Amino acid sequence: MTREKLLANLGEHMRELYVTGKYYVSVPPIPDKNFEEGYWHTIIDPDGKKRDRLAEKDQCLADIDYVFEYLKTVKHGSVLDVGCGLGWFLSALPKGWKKYGLEVSKVAAEYAAKFGDIFHGTLLTSRYKENMFDVIFMHHVIEHLPKPEDDFKVIKRILKPGGLLILGTPDFDSGCARLFGKNYRLLHDGTHVSLFSNDSLHRFLRDNGFSIVRVEYPFWKTRFFTKENLMRLFNIRVMSPPFYGNFMTFFCTNEK
Repeated sequence: MTREKLLANLGEHMRELYVTGKYYVSVPPIPDKNFEEGYWHTIIDPDGKKRDRLAEKDQCLADIDYVFEYLKTVKHGSVLDVGCGLGWFLSALPKGWKKYGLEVSKVAAEYAAKFGDIFHGTLLTSRYKENMFDVIFMHHVIEHLPKPEDDFKVIKRILKPGGLLILGTPDFDSGCARLFGKNYRLLHDGTHVSLFSNDSLHRFLRDNGFSIVRVEYPFWKTRFFTKENLMRLFNIRVMSPPFYGNFMTFFCTNEK
């Protein structure tokens, strides 16, 4: 399926997931020639605004404060951040955690190394031991994987029985996605290749042997909850704003 066809009728393709029992809509990527440089220089978001990853550390950590609150209830052990980027999540974890990260960007992996034991590569090329981790954090990574089921075979193997998986990804069947259609902002990231809905991700996790403990829809306590974004909901002819339900975070246990 081309990205153009998907943009033309997102709703129909997402509804097919319910009918066919498939887990995600697969679309071809748009190569990012500036992938490595983007970690250090200005990037452009779907609204055309310039952003600097390094300058957004505090904002990014504040956006996932609910994750840190949940982890206060979890006994310290070994944690793996899949797609750790510049290592912000690992840097904010308190003492007592054995910190590991995995990152495909060489530039980011080298920077993140100051915060933990970082592997430059993918889950499929990693060599982590069986039952090695108590927690795996996978924040906005699964939508970038062409065949998530292959990566989850690795996750099942390296996460301890009863271990915690924290998985965040966009909902491509959210209220905003349905309302704005082709103008849904998260469709315009060319690296998003596996598109899940809330329902299909529930099924994917269940069928891969995970028990869902909790689901969060972060928005109200994030930097994106602004009057400007709320007002933009009334104009569906422009790019959709960040809004409640666009992102979902699943807290799951590994039922081996």
